[in-house]
Amino acid sequence: MAGSVENSMKREAIAPGMVRPHAIVSERDRVLLFTLLFLVMLGLGLRVSRLSEVGFAEDEINKVEAVRAYSQGDITPNTEHPMLMKLLMLVSVSAAHEWNARTDPDITEEASLRFPNVLVGALTAIPIFLMTGALFDRRTALLAASLWASGINAITYNRIAKEDTLLVFFMLFAFYFYLRAKQLSGYDSSGKKWYYRLSGTSFGLMLASKYFPHYFGLNALYHYLVRVRVQSPGEPKWRTPRFFYALMLVAFLIVNPAALLPQTWQYLQTYTSGQLLKHSGYLFADHLYLNTMAGTPFWGTPIYFYALFLLIKIPLPVLAAFIIGLIECFRRWREPGRAFLLLMFLLWIIPYSLMGGKWLRYTLSLLPFVYMIAAVGIAALIRWCVAAFKKVDAERVKQVSTALAVIIFVAWPALTAASNAPHYAAYTNLLGGGRTGYFFPHDEFYDDGLREAIKFICDRAPHGATIVHETPGVVHYYLEQYGRNDLQTRVLSDPNFHLEDAKTPTYFILQRGRTYFENVGKMEEVRARAQKVYDVSIKGASAAEVFAL
Repeated sequence: MAGSVENSMKREAIAPGMVRPHAIVSERDRVLLFTLLFLVMLGLGLRVSRLSEVGFAEDEINKVEAVRAYSQGDITPNTEHPMLMKLLMLVSVSAAHEWNARTDPDITEEASLRFPNVLVGALTAIPIFLMTGALFDRRTALLAASLWASGINAITYNRIAKEDTLLVFFMLFAFYFYLRAKQLSGYDSSGKKWYYRLSGTSFGLMLASKYFPHYFGLNALYHYLVRVRVQSPGEPKWRTPRFFYALMLVAFLIVNPAALLPQTWQYLQTYTSGQLLKHSGYLFADHLYLNTMAGTPFWGTPIYFYALFLLIKIPLPVLAAFIIGLIECFRRWREPGRAFLLLMFLLWIIPYSLMGGKWLRYTLSLLPFVYMIAAVGIAALIRWCVAAFKKVDAERVKQVSTALAVIIFVAWPALTAASNAPHYAAYTNLLGGGRTGYFFPHDEFYDDGLREAIKFICDRAPHGATIVHETPGVVHYYLEQYGRNDLQTRVLSDPNFHLEDAKTPTYFILQRGRTYFENVGKMEEVRARAQKVYDVSIKGASAAEVFAL
């Protein structure tokens, strides 16, 4: 009798609404697998669309240089960031070179460098589905995965060569596997150990993607505050095993051996102390703000920076669903799933809003929780529709309301995203008044249009002319690409550069998104003294202007 009770407890089902992994991958559920595959392919198609039509940003050139150094066996460049993403980029760029040597058309370096993030960004629909399913149900999970796949904001930051995409991917898997370990019965020793191993490895890979350890702490805080299942009487108690931490360290070091180099720690100390900061200032709604950690909490960019992002950059149907979902989460905040979403959302938006330095690309790690909350809101709307038409066939009402929800909250945002390619970052909803590049010019343009401005100068500038700019990496890269290494370059914000020293012919590239305290006066002087000869316009806004002297 005791043995049968124990076996029964080992087979104990998890809390209502939780999704078992074997149920998710069951061969009998082909519709579910097909839907997930479709969402991944949809996300990949939107993310890869016209990927080369936007030139490199200055941040991305750092990755180009790091990949070139990695190919020569040097892993020391760009050591303020871990190695994992750059290793994947090395594989992608090398594969593209091999492809280009054998066939046409060529794969550009812009596309090959960004492709790992594009692919991982599309695949992130899977851990979002798993995490949401483990906290709620499959319908909500599919909605959350759909919102991620078609979400224009997620697409925007999956298309740039920065570390946030891999951070989010492995963070979600780490959260999911840890949650599953906690959900299993204490009698299921092998299952719990398996999930702890997977979670520890995922946390290690997360840290090897970006040095953001606070997500590890948030996960621990959630499970300290919230019990995701009720233990049975006499059930063995579990603590997080030591091998969980060991695996995290091993996974981190295997793909990030640069962390062991003394010069990495020296560089990180210099980087985090702000000694490498060359520019200060962020042009936000036509006002220049200090954008450094030194401005924390009230002397940097406004604390409503990220709240405004959510308000004007998220498509209105998704925004409405998010607000409804947020209300639903507050109404039933004691439930494990809603408690998780509230904790992760609030402990992101509040600390990040108080920090003096802000960039929109950081919001990529917030968006999974935004989409999951929006999925909760959509699921609530479907339930309300069924309740409102309870005299009609409930199953038919559910099917119709679900189909309408897919059209309004998934298909509509997907069409919005597709219509804004390749300049996804420039999108604003109706609340933003279509004011592209007004509120967040640095992040909305992200050096978009700079390549075209450089090309214009290269096609017209006489031998030995000078280009004045704010992006030495991008300028040097494209001068090499266009065969114009004869052109001289200067940085506008360099305190040693003065306009009166400029000799004819000199070309100035002015970018609204790169307006700083160090160059704002010089930009006004250029506009007063030089002639505007070229303007790169994106959605009616000037992204890069060329002036000639």
